[in-house]
Amino acid sequence: MQAGRFRHVPVLVLTLFVLCTLEADADVSVGDVVDKTNWRKVEGLLPDSVLNWVKKGDFILTISKLNYDPNDIWQEAVRRSLEINKGKYRLENGLIVEATTGNTPEHIVGLPFPEVDLNDPTAALMLMYNRMCYAYTLGNNYFPMTAIWVGRSGYEREVQAAFISYPMIGSDESTLEDNSDRVEKFSIVQVLAPYDIAGTNILTWRYLDDRQDLSYGFVPAIRRVRRMSPANRSDAFIGTDMCVDDGYGYDGKISAVEWAPVKRVTAVVPFLDENPQALAQTKRGEWASTGAIKDVVYGYQKEGWQGAPWAPTNLPWVKRDVLILEFKPKDPYYNYGTQQLWIDAEVPYLVFYKIIHDRAGSYWKTILLGGLTELESPDKKVRFLQGGFYAAVDDRYDHATILRGLSPESIAVYFAKMDRNMFSLAGFQKLCK
Repeated sequence: MQAGRFRHVPVLVLTLFVLCTLEADADVSVGDVVDKTNWRKVEGLLPDSVLNWVKKGDFILTISKLNYDPNDIWQEAVRRSLEINKGKYRLENGLIVEATTGNTPEHIVGLPFPEVDLNDPTAALMLMYNRMCYAYTLGNNYFPMTAIWVGRSGYEREVQAAFISYPMIGSDESTLEDNSDRVEKFSIVQVLAPYDIAGTNILTWRYLDDRQDLSYGFVPAIRRVRRMSPANRSDAFIGTDMCVDDGYGYDGKISAVEWAPVKRVTAVVPFLDENPQALAQTKRGEWASTGAIKDVVYGYQKEGWQGAPWAPTNLPWVKRDVLILEFKPKDPYYNYGTQQLWIDAEVPYLVFYKIIHDRAGSYWKTILLGGLTELESPDKKVRFLQGGFYAAVDDRYDHATILRGLSPESIAVYFAKMDRNMFSLAGFQKLCK
Protein backbone atom coordinates (compact mmCIF):
# COMPACT_ATOMS: atom_id res chain seq x y z
CA MET A 1 0.00 0.00 0.00
CA GLN A 2 2.77 2.42 0.94
CA ALA A 3 4.77 1.48 -2.13
CA GLY A 4 1.75 2.08 -4.33
CA ARG A 5 1.14 5.42 -2.71
CA PHE A 6 4.46 6.84 -3.96
CA ARG A 7 4.77 4.80 -7.17
CA HIS A 8 4.05 7.76 -9.49
CA VAL A 9 6.02 10.45 -7.63
CA PRO A 10 9.07 10.33 -10.00
CA VAL A 11 6.74 10.66 -13.00
CA LEU A 12 4.99 13.61 -11.33
CA VAL A 13 8.29 15.30 -10.54
CA LEU A 14 9.48 14.78 -14.10
CA THR A 15 6.21 16.18 -15.48
CA LEU A 16 6.46 19.27 -13.27
CA PHE A 17 10.10 19.72 -14.27
CA VAL A 18 9.18 19.60 -17.97
CA LEU A 19 6.28 22.02 -17.52
CA CYS A 20 8.41 24.45 -15.55
CA THR A 21 11.16 24.20 -18.14
CA LEU A 22 8.72 24.93 -20.99
CA GLU A 23 7.25 27.84 -19.05
CA ALA A 24 10.71 29.21 -18.39
CA ASP A 25 11.63 28.85 -22.04
CA ALA A 26 8.51 30.64 -23.24
CA ASP A 27 9.42 34.03 -21.81
CA VAL A 28 11.93 36.76 -22.41
CA SER A 29 13.95 39.25 -20.38
CA VAL A 30 15.47 42.59 -21.29
CA GLY A 31 18.76 41.96 -23.05
CA ASP A 32 17.77 38.62 -24.58
CA VAL A 33 18.61 38.08 -28.24
CA VAL A 34 16.17 35.58 -29.71
CA ASP A 35 17.00 33.73 -32.92
CA LYS A 36 16.53 30.29 -34.45
CA THR A 37 18.62 28.66 -31.70
CA ASN A 38 16.37 29.77 -28.81
CA TRP A 39 13.08 30.61 -30.54
CA ARG A 40 11.07 28.86 -27.82
CA LYS A 41 11.66 31.92 -25.63
CA VAL A 42 9.04 33.75 -27.69
CA GLU A 43 6.69 30.83 -28.33
CA GLY A 44 3.20 32.03 -27.48
CA LEU A 45 4.34 35.67 -27.52
CA LEU A 46 4.16 36.15 -31.30
CA PRO A 47 1.69 35.40 -34.09
CA ASP A 48 2.46 31.96 -35.55
CA SER A 49 3.74 33.48 -38.79
CA VAL A 50 6.20 35.80 -37.02
CA LEU A 51 7.34 32.97 -34.75
CA ASN A 52 8.04 30.95 -37.86
CA TRP A 53 10.23 33.77 -39.22
CA VAL A 54 12.32 33.54 -36.05
CA LYS A 55 12.47 29.73 -36.22
CA LYS A 56 13.70 29.88 -39.83
CA GLY A 57 16.36 32.46 -39.00
CA ASP A 58 14.68 35.21 -41.00
CA PHE A 59 14.29 37.50 -37.96
CA ILE A 60 16.43 38.11 -34.86
CA LEU A 61 14.73 39.86 -31.95
CA THR A 62 16.56 41.99 -29.39
CA ILE A 63 14.40 42.29 -26.27
CA SER A 64 14.42 45.72 -24.67
CA LYS A 65 12.32 48.17 -22.66
CA LEU A 66 11.08 51.67 -23.39
CA ASN A 67 12.39 54.74 -21.59
CA TYR A 68 8.95 56.33 -21.85
CA ASP A 69 5.42 55.19 -21.05
CA PRO A 70 3.14 54.86 -24.11
CA ASN A 71 0.14 54.70 -21.76
CA ASP A 72 0.76 58.29 -20.69
CA ILE A 73 0.91 59.94 -24.12
CA TRP A 74 -2.57 61.30 -24.70
CA GLN A 75 -3.70 64.33 -26.64
CA GLU A 76 -5.64 66.77 -24.47
CA ALA A 77 -8.79 66.06 -26.49
CA VAL A 78 -8.44 62.37 -25.65
CA ARG A 79 -7.95 63.05 -21.94
CA ARG A 80 -11.10 65.18 -21.79
CA SER A 81 -13.11 62.61 -23.73
CA LEU A 82 -12.44 59.96 -21.08
CA GLU A 83 -15.03 61.78 -18.96
CA ILE A 84 -17.23 63.89 -21.22
CA ASN A 85 -17.90 61.12 -23.76
CA LYS A 86 -19.10 58.55 -21.23
CA GLY A 87 -22.49 57.37 -22.48
CA LYS A 88 -22.57 60.03 -25.18
CA TYR A 89 -22.51 57.60 -28.13
CA ARG A 90 -23.74 54.10 -28.89
CA LEU A 91 -23.57 51.67 -31.78
CA GLU A 92 -26.44 51.03 -34.16
CA ASN A 93 -25.96 48.61 -37.07
CA GLY A 94 -22.22 48.91 -36.59
CA LEU A 95 -22.21 52.72 -36.82
CA ILE A 96 -21.72 55.46 -34.22
CA VAL A 97 -24.87 57.37 -33.30
CA GLU A 98 -25.71 59.84 -30.57
CA ALA A 99 -27.09 57.98 -27.57
CA THR A 100 -29.95 60.43 -26.99
CA THR A 101 -31.14 61.03 -30.56
CA GLY A 102 -29.95 58.01 -32.55
CA ASN A 103 -28.62 60.41 -35.19
CA THR A 104 -25.21 60.25 -36.85
CA PRO A 105 -23.02 62.83 -35.09
CA GLU A 106 -21.59 65.77 -36.99
CA HIS A 107 -18.53 66.04 -34.73
CA ILE A 108 -16.71 63.65 -32.37
CA VAL A 109 -13.83 64.87 -30.22
CA GLY A 110 -11.46 62.36 -28.63
CA LEU A 111 -12.51 58.76 -27.98
CA PRO A 112 -16.22 58.06 -28.57
CA PHE A 113 -16.19 55.04 -26.23
CA PRO A 114 -13.99 55.75 -23.20
CA GLU A 115 -15.26 52.65 -21.39
CA VAL A 116 -15.11 49.35 -23.30
CA ASP A 117 -16.06 46.03 -21.74
CA LEU A 118 -14.06 43.38 -23.59
CA ASN A 119 -16.85 40.88 -22.94
CA ASP A 120 -19.30 43.05 -24.86
CA PRO A 121 -19.99 41.46 -28.28
CA THR A 122 -19.48 44.90 -29.87
CA ALA A 123 -16.18 45.53 -28.08
CA ALA A 124 -14.08 45.18 -31.25
CA LEU A 125 -16.19 47.79 -33.02
CA MET A 126 -15.85 50.25 -30.15
CA LEU A 127 -12.09 49.67 -29.95
CA MET A 128 -11.71 50.29 -33.68
CA TYR A 129 -13.71 53.52 -33.52
CA ASN A 130 -11.55 54.63 -30.58
CA ARG A 131 -8.45 53.81 -32.59
CA MET A 132 -9.78 55.74 -35.58
CA CYS A 133 -10.58 58.86 -33.55
CA TYR A 134 -7.33 58.65 -31.58
CA ALA A 135 -5.43 58.91 -34.87
CA TYR A 136 -7.63 61.79 -36.03
CA THR A 137 -6.65 63.87 -32.99
CA LEU A 138 -3.41 64.59 -34.92
CA GLY A 139 -5.46 66.63 -37.38
CA ASN A 140 -4.55 66.89 -41.04
CA ASN A 141 -1.32 65.13 -41.93
CA TYR A 142 1.04 64.62 -44.81
CA PHE A 143 2.93 61.33 -44.66
CA PRO A 144 5.55 60.63 -47.35
CA MET A 145 6.67 57.05 -47.83
CA THR A 146 8.79 54.80 -49.99
CA ALA A 147 7.47 51.41 -51.09
CA ILE A 148 10.42 49.05 -51.53
CA TRP A 149 10.07 45.67 -53.27
CA VAL A 150 12.33 43.06 -51.64
CA GLY A 151 12.71 39.44 -52.72
CA ARG A 152 14.74 36.63 -51.21
CA SER A 153 17.71 37.82 -53.29
CA GLY A 154 17.41 41.36 -51.95
CA TYR A 155 16.37 44.84 -53.12
CA GLU A 156 14.39 45.01 -56.38
CA ARG A 157 12.87 48.46 -56.94
CA GLU A 158 11.05 51.28 -55.17
CA VAL A 159 8.26 53.84 -55.56
CA GLN A 160 7.91 57.22 -53.85
CA ALA A 161 4.42 58.01 -52.57
CA ALA A 162 2.52 60.09 -50.01
CA PHE A 163 -0.63 59.75 -47.93
CA ILE A 164 -2.59 62.94 -47.26
CA SER A 165 -5.38 62.89 -44.68
CA TYR A 166 -8.01 65.50 -43.78
CA PRO A 167 -10.16 64.10 -40.94
CA MET A 168 -13.43 65.80 -40.12
CA ILE A 169 -13.66 64.41 -36.57
CA GLY A 170 -11.33 63.66 -33.66
CA SER A 171 -9.60 66.96 -32.90
CA ASP A 172 -10.87 70.19 -31.36
CA GLU A 173 -10.04 71.99 -34.62
CA SER A 174 -12.38 69.70 -36.57
CA THR A 175 -15.38 71.14 -34.70
CA LEU A 176 -14.77 74.44 -36.51
CA GLU A 177 -15.54 72.75 -39.84
CA ASP A 178 -19.00 72.48 -41.35
CA ASN A 179 -19.67 68.76 -41.39
CA SER A 180 -23.37 68.66 -42.16
CA ASP A 181 -22.66 65.94 -44.75
CA ARG A 182 -21.32 63.67 -41.94
CA VAL A 183 -17.90 63.03 -43.48
CA GLU A 184 -15.43 61.01 -41.41
CA LYS A 185 -12.38 61.96 -43.48
CA PHE A 186 -11.02 62.89 -46.87
CA SER A 187 -7.79 61.27 -48.03
CA ILE A 188 -5.50 61.14 -51.05
CA VAL A 189 -2.82 58.60 -51.91
CA GLN A 190 -0.27 60.01 -54.34
CA VAL A 191 2.44 58.26 -56.36
CA LEU A 192 5.34 60.67 -56.86
CA ALA A 193 8.04 58.59 -58.60
CA PRO A 194 9.28 56.91 -60.75
CA TYR A 195 8.25 58.78 -63.87
CA ASP A 196 6.29 55.97 -65.55
CA ILE A 197 3.67 55.78 -62.77
CA ALA A 198 4.05 59.20 -61.13
CA GLY A 199 0.71 60.97 -60.92
CA THR A 200 -1.31 57.85 -60.06
CA ASN A 201 -3.64 59.11 -57.33
CA ILE A 202 -6.58 57.84 -55.28
CA LEU A 203 -9.13 60.14 -53.61
CA THR A 204 -11.47 58.80 -50.91
CA TRP A 205 -14.43 60.35 -49.12
CA ARG A 206 -15.51 58.31 -46.11
CA TYR A 207 -18.78 58.92 -44.30
CA LEU A 208 -19.86 58.40 -40.71
CA ASP A 209 -23.21 56.94 -41.73
CA ASP A 210 -23.95 53.80 -43.78
CA ARG A 211 -22.97 55.28 -47.15
CA GLN A 212 -20.16 53.46 -48.90
CA ASP A 213 -16.84 55.14 -49.52
CA LEU A 214 -16.64 57.34 -52.58
CA SER A 215 -13.31 56.60 -54.26
CA TYR A 216 -11.84 58.08 -57.42
CA GLY A 217 -8.64 57.06 -59.16
CA PHE A 218 -6.46 58.90 -61.65
CA VAL A 219 -4.16 56.89 -63.93
CA PRO A 220 -1.73 59.02 -65.97
CA ALA A 221 -1.72 56.57 -68.89
CA ILE A 222 -5.36 57.35 -69.69
CA ARG A 223 -5.43 60.83 -68.11
CA ARG A 224 -8.89 60.28 -66.65
CA VAL A 225 -10.43 60.36 -63.18
CA ARG A 226 -12.64 57.33 -62.72
CA ARG A 227 -14.96 56.14 -59.97
CA MET A 228 -13.66 53.09 -58.10
CA SER A 229 -15.54 50.33 -56.30
CA PRO A 230 -14.87 50.08 -52.54
CA ALA A 231 -13.67 46.51 -53.24
CA ASN A 232 -10.79 47.99 -55.25
CA ARG A 233 -9.25 49.04 -51.95
CA SER A 234 -8.29 45.38 -51.44
CA ASP A 235 -6.42 45.18 -54.77
CA ALA A 236 -2.63 45.21 -54.63
CA PHE A 237 -1.51 48.84 -54.55
CA ILE A 238 0.73 49.59 -57.57
CA GLY A 239 1.96 45.99 -57.54
CA THR A 240 3.10 45.89 -53.90
CA ASP A 241 2.35 43.13 -51.39
CA MET A 242 -0.27 45.31 -49.69
CA CYS A 243 -3.48 47.15 -50.51
CA VAL A 244 -4.86 50.59 -49.66
CA ASP A 245 -6.96 49.15 -46.83
CA ASP A 246 -3.81 47.85 -45.13
CA GLY A 247 -3.00 51.41 -44.06
CA TYR A 248 -2.76 51.72 -40.26
CA GLY A 249 -3.46 47.97 -40.11
CA TYR A 250 -6.99 48.44 -41.40
CA ASP A 251 -8.05 51.63 -43.16
CA GLY A 252 -11.35 50.35 -44.52
CA LYS A 253 -14.82 51.27 -43.31
CA ILE A 254 -15.23 49.73 -39.85
CA SER A 255 -18.86 48.74 -40.40
CA ALA A 256 -17.97 46.97 -43.69
CA VAL A 257 -16.63 43.91 -41.88
CA GLU A 258 -17.87 41.45 -39.27
CA TRP A 259 -15.98 41.55 -35.98
CA ALA A 260 -15.36 38.56 -33.70
CA PRO A 261 -15.01 38.65 -29.88
CA VAL A 262 -11.80 40.23 -28.56
CA LYS A 263 -8.93 38.18 -27.10
CA ARG A 264 -6.28 39.58 -24.72
CA VAL A 265 -2.74 38.16 -24.71
CA THR A 266 0.83 39.19 -23.92
CA ALA A 267 3.07 39.64 -26.94
CA VAL A 268 6.51 40.79 -28.03
CA VAL A 269 6.19 43.75 -30.40
CA PRO A 270 8.55 46.12 -32.27
CA PHE A 271 9.18 49.80 -31.54
CA LEU A 272 11.47 52.23 -33.37
CA ASP A 273 13.68 53.10 -30.42
CA GLU A 274 13.79 52.94 -26.64
CA ASN A 275 13.72 56.75 -26.52
CA PRO A 276 11.34 59.40 -27.95
CA GLN A 277 12.14 61.01 -31.30
CA ALA A 278 12.16 64.76 -31.97
CA LEU A 279 9.44 66.94 -33.44
CA ALA A 280 10.15 70.36 -34.95
CA GLN A 281 7.68 73.17 -35.58
CA THR A 282 7.41 74.47 -39.12
CA LYS A 283 7.16 78.13 -40.13
CA ARG A 284 3.42 77.58 -40.62
CA GLY A 285 2.97 76.35 -37.06
CA GLU A 286 2.67 72.68 -38.02
CA TRP A 287 4.65 69.88 -36.36
CA ALA A 288 6.99 67.63 -38.33
CA SER A 289 9.38 64.75 -37.82
CA THR A 290 13.06 65.56 -38.37
CA GLY A 291 16.06 64.23 -40.23
CA ALA A 292 17.51 63.19 -36.88
CA ILE A 293 15.00 60.37 -36.46
CA LYS A 294 16.45 56.88 -36.07
CA ASP A 295 16.98 55.13 -39.38
CA VAL A 296 15.77 51.53 -39.67
CA VAL A 297 18.32 49.17 -41.21
CA TYR A 298 16.89 46.24 -43.16
CA GLY A 299 18.54 42.92 -43.88
CA TYR A 300 19.41 43.76 -47.48
CA GLN A 301 21.31 46.84 -46.22
CA LYS A 302 23.39 45.06 -43.56
CA GLU A 303 26.59 43.38 -44.61
CA GLY A 304 26.81 39.76 -43.50
CA TRP A 305 23.12 39.51 -42.58
CA GLN A 306 21.92 35.91 -42.93
CA GLY A 307 18.21 36.45 -42.29
CA ALA A 308 15.41 37.69 -44.53
CA PRO A 309 16.41 40.70 -46.68
CA TRP A 310 13.22 42.50 -45.59
CA ALA A 311 13.77 42.00 -41.83
CA PRO A 312 14.43 45.13 -39.72
CA THR A 313 17.71 44.50 -37.93
CA ASN A 314 18.02 47.30 -35.36
CA LEU A 315 14.66 47.56 -33.58
CA PRO A 316 13.95 47.00 -29.87
CA TRP A 317 11.26 44.36 -29.21
CA VAL A 318 9.14 44.96 -26.12
CA LYS A 319 6.63 42.91 -24.13
CA ARG A 320 3.16 44.49 -24.16
CA ASP A 321 -0.37 43.36 -23.47
CA VAL A 322 -2.28 43.27 -26.74
CA LEU A 323 -5.80 42.67 -27.96
CA ILE A 324 -6.47 40.41 -30.95
CA LEU A 325 -9.30 41.70 -33.13
CA GLU A 326 -10.50 39.28 -35.79
CA PHE A 327 -12.70 40.34 -38.69
CA LYS A 328 -14.01 39.24 -42.05
CA PRO A 329 -15.21 41.43 -44.97
CA LYS A 330 -18.91 41.44 -45.83
CA ASP A 331 -18.16 42.22 -49.50
CA PRO A 332 -17.91 38.92 -51.46
CA TYR A 333 -15.55 40.60 -53.93
CA TYR A 334 -13.04 41.70 -51.30
CA ASN A 335 -9.69 39.96 -51.88
CA TYR A 336 -8.99 39.08 -48.26
CA GLY A 337 -10.79 36.60 -46.04
CA THR A 338 -10.38 36.48 -42.26
CA GLN A 339 -7.86 38.97 -40.84
CA GLN A 340 -6.45 39.69 -37.40
CA LEU A 341 -5.15 42.90 -35.89
CA TRP A 342 -2.89 42.72 -32.84
CA ILE A 343 -3.35 46.11 -31.16
CA ASP A 344 -2.01 47.54 -27.93
CA ALA A 345 -4.30 46.86 -24.97
CA GLU A 346 -3.75 50.30 -23.42
CA VAL A 347 -3.11 52.63 -26.35
CA PRO A 348 -5.85 52.19 -28.97
CA TYR A 349 -3.87 53.64 -31.85
CA LEU A 350 -0.98 51.17 -31.84
CA VAL A 351 -1.30 48.22 -34.23
CA PHE A 352 1.64 45.82 -34.29
CA TYR A 353 0.63 42.94 -36.57
CA LYS A 354 -1.93 42.21 -39.26
CA ILE A 355 -2.47 38.55 -40.14
CA ILE A 356 -4.23 37.92 -43.46
CA HIS A 357 -5.95 34.81 -44.80
CA ASP A 358 -7.40 34.35 -48.27
CA ARG A 359 -11.10 33.89 -48.91
CA ALA A 360 -10.70 30.10 -48.75
CA GLY A 361 -9.38 30.40 -45.20
CA SER A 362 -5.70 29.63 -45.89
CA TYR A 363 -2.98 31.75 -44.32
CA TRP A 364 -1.51 34.20 -46.83
CA LYS A 365 0.63 37.02 -45.43
CA THR A 366 1.54 39.08 -42.38
CA ILE A 367 2.09 42.81 -42.12
CA LEU A 368 4.51 43.97 -39.45
CA LEU A 369 3.68 47.50 -38.36
CA GLY A 370 7.03 48.38 -36.87
CA GLY A 371 8.88 51.48 -35.85
CA LEU A 372 6.19 52.67 -33.44
CA THR A 373 7.53 55.57 -31.42
CA GLU A 374 6.80 58.66 -29.36
CA LEU A 375 7.35 61.93 -31.17
CA GLU A 376 7.78 64.95 -28.89
CA SER A 377 8.47 68.68 -29.14
CA PRO A 378 11.55 70.16 -27.40
CA ASP A 379 9.42 71.40 -24.49
CA LYS A 380 7.49 68.08 -24.37
CA LYS A 381 4.17 69.93 -24.62
CA VAL A 382 3.36 68.20 -27.91
CA ARG A 383 3.67 64.43 -27.64
CA PHE A 384 2.03 61.65 -29.60
CA LEU A 385 2.61 58.15 -30.91
CA GLN A 386 3.19 57.31 -34.54
CA GLY A 387 4.17 54.32 -36.68
CA GLY A 388 7.37 54.27 -38.66
CA PHE A 389 7.17 51.58 -41.32
CA TYR A 390 5.31 48.52 -42.61
CA ALA A 391 6.79 45.24 -43.78
CA ALA A 392 4.18 43.23 -45.69
CA VAL A 393 5.54 39.68 -45.98
CA ASP A 394 3.77 37.42 -48.46
CA ASP A 395 4.76 34.00 -47.10
CA ARG A 396 3.04 32.27 -49.97
CA TYR A 397 5.39 33.82 -52.54
CA ASP A 398 8.36 34.46 -50.21
CA HIS A 399 8.37 38.15 -51.06
CA ALA A 400 7.87 41.41 -49.19
CA THR A 401 7.20 45.11 -49.58
CA ILE A 402 8.68 47.54 -47.07
CA LEU A 403 6.72 50.76 -46.66
CA ARG A 404 9.34 53.11 -45.29
CA GLY A 405 7.62 55.99 -43.53
CA LEU A 406 9.30 57.86 -40.69
CA SER A 407 12.96 58.15 -41.69
CA PRO A 408 15.64 60.83 -42.05
CA GLU A 409 14.67 61.43 -45.68
CA SER A 410 10.86 61.27 -45.22
CA ILE A 411 9.52 64.17 -43.17
CA ALA A 412 5.96 63.69 -41.96
CA VAL A 413 3.81 66.73 -41.12
CA TYR A 414 1.08 66.68 -38.46
CA PHE A 415 -1.63 69.29 -37.71
CA ALA A 416 -0.92 70.34 -41.30
CA LYS A 417 -2.54 73.41 -42.80
CA MET A 418 -4.42 72.32 -45.92
CA ASP A 419 -7.08 73.63 -48.27
CA ARG A 420 -10.17 71.46 -47.94
CA ASN A 421 -11.02 72.22 -51.57
CA MET A 422 -8.12 69.97 -52.59
CA PHE A 423 -10.34 67.03 -51.64
CA SER A 424 -13.26 68.06 -53.83
CA LEU A 425 -13.56 66.33 -57.19
CA ALA A 426 -12.52 69.53 -58.96
CA GLY A 427 -9.59 70.00 -56.62
CA PHE A 428 -8.52 66.40 -57.14
CA GLN A 429 -8.67 66.79 -60.91
CA LYS A 430 -6.51 69.89 -60.62
CA LEU A 431 -4.02 68.01 -58.44
CA CYS A 432 -3.79 65.24 -61.00
CA LYS A 433 -2.90 67.54 -63.91
